[in-house]
Amino acid sequence: MRRMALAIPMLALASLCAVAAPSVTVEYLGHSCFTITGSTGKVIMIDPYASTVPYPGLPQRADIVLMTHEHIDHCPKCYRESGRYTGNPVEVYLLDKAGRCQEKRYPASWAITDSFTTQAVEGTHETESGNGVGWVCMYSFVVDGIRFAHLGDLGQPLSAEQIAALGDVQVLFVPVGGLATIDAAEAVAVIKSLPSLKLAIPMHYFVDRLCPWPFDTVDVFLNLAKANWEVRRLAGTSKITLTAETLPTETEVWALDYKR
Repeated sequence: MRRMALAIPMLALASLCAVAAPSVTVEYLGHSCFTITGSTGKVIMIDPYASTVPYPGLPQRADIVLMTHEHIDHCPKCYRESGRYTGNPVEVYLLDKAGRCQEKRYPASWAITDSFTTQAVEGTHETESGNGVGWVCMYSFVVDGIRFAHLGDLGQPLSAEQIAALGDVQVLFVPVGGLATIDAAEAVAVIKSLPSLKLAIPMHYFVDRLCPWPFDTVDVFLNLAKANWEVRRLAGTSKITLTAETLPTETEVWALDYKR
């Protein structure tokens, strides 16, 4: 009986000592635009689109805005269209006058959360078929112990050098619509090339009345992905909450709905 009496306060102490893992909220605002909100409440936005791409998700508040390239569906600031995000964010646009990505690792001076750093990695926008033009800055960054990567309008599968520069990516935002980016089959190859990957989220695909370009729909990609990984179609859900401890143990594909 004494042992049982001692066990109860031990369990209570363990419960008191347990600390919840910091959570990260990801929201899909449509096209290639996402927000990532860390445990501090600070918001990272990636690739806001101009009003010519009429998804209803913008404007939204942001503390830092990462823009992968100068096209209007990823960088309204490049075309002097204001009001697509609110607040007073740090605006990060890293293409130089020649259109090349300034590959840099950005330090704690940009630490909008306790664990935020970002690495810019250059990728080509040009596809194997010759569509797309120029270069993009892919971003790899850590928020609350999770490494994210956003590939912008990547036009060709990743090289070994790009994979190494992106690091041990766990959550990937990957274009899948083809035409001006990698297509569904190439997106599958990109996912397979990242051994640390736990979660792939498709973006940049055709949505009727919202996407003005004839890309493939997301279903083309999802049908190929099903042969390789568990696929979850989260209809009606634009927002997910993740922690480093509760990521899938093996690679999965989650297709989010855009914010209504």
